[in-house]
Amino acid sequence: MKIIKGSHKLENLNLKNPVMTIGNFDGLHIGHQLIIKSAVQRAKVIGGVSILYTFNPHPLAVLAPHKTPPTITTFTEKVRLLKKSGVDLLVTERFTKKFADNTPEQFIKDILYQRFHPHEILVGHDYAFGKGRGGTVSLLKKMGRELGFTVWEIRDIRIDDIPVRSTTIRTFISAGKVYEASRLLGRPYRLTGTVRKGKQRGIGFATANLDPDKQLVPPNGIYAIRAETPYGLFDGVVNIGFCPTFGNNARTIEAHLFDFNKTLYGRRIALLFVDRLRGEKKFKDVFSLKLQIEKDIRRAKKILHSAL
Repeated sequence: MKIIKGSHKLENLNLKNPVMTIGNFDGLHIGHQLIIKSAVQRAKVIGGVSILYTFNPHPLAVLAPHKTPPTITTFTEKVRLLKKSGVDLLVTERFTKKFADNTPEQFIKDILYQRFHPHEILVGHDYAFGKGRGGTVSLLKKMGRELGFTVWEIRDIRIDDIPVRSTTIRTFISAGKVYEASRLLGRPYRLTGTVRKGKQRGIGFATANLDPDKQLVPPNGIYAIRAETPYGLFDGVVNIGFCPTFGNNARTIEAHLFDFNKTLYGRRIALLFVDRLRGEKKFKDVFSLKLQIEKDIRRAKKILHSAL
């Protein structure tokens, strides 16, 4: 997959029969995956180039920072996943207030048509674009007929009558329902970050203290996880919260990895959230806490074994 920063760089590339899809694609959930897969397949059928056109940062981060939704996937994670999708070309656009001033018609004619010269465009049925999100799929289809490209409208996917959308996934993760979120994502929720030195309490369970990237962090509680480390993939449990038994006043993300004895300070890791075990609880003493951790580990191992 080739990556181009800025759609203005496409004007002289003379791409053959471009088949493109457009959006923020936060989470790259199974609905996004269907649209992308369809674009890749259409490009192969007509001997064209598949293109994914996305924006960085999220438009709301520029237009209404106080309303910006927490990120499900960082931009780096998005690129990592897209490299596996079969897309030929990823075009990223720096989203600015000036760019946001393009009317829907200007966006179609001056950006999509003049720069990409699309043969086909695939979008979700609720796709909106242009100033004030005033552009609709109907307008895109109408101007497509006038300018000579075809627009395919991909319907929502639903699981147990739940629409697969980024907003739904954020709601699930924010409620600690990481298993439910994973069904819509098509994979476990992945939280990335750098390991920092923790409190070193010495209660018999070594932990990696994660300083997370700017992503949505699940609510306080204990979760069964898998951890991607420089040494491979390891099962484990993670505690998110304030460790009330020790009277912490800072929220931490502490992962205990099973059968792991390496040092991770300063290293990048990713936590894959498989299921929530329980909420955070204050124990009367360290001994009671250790007994509960042992129970959590046994339960997590059963969950992780069944999730293989």
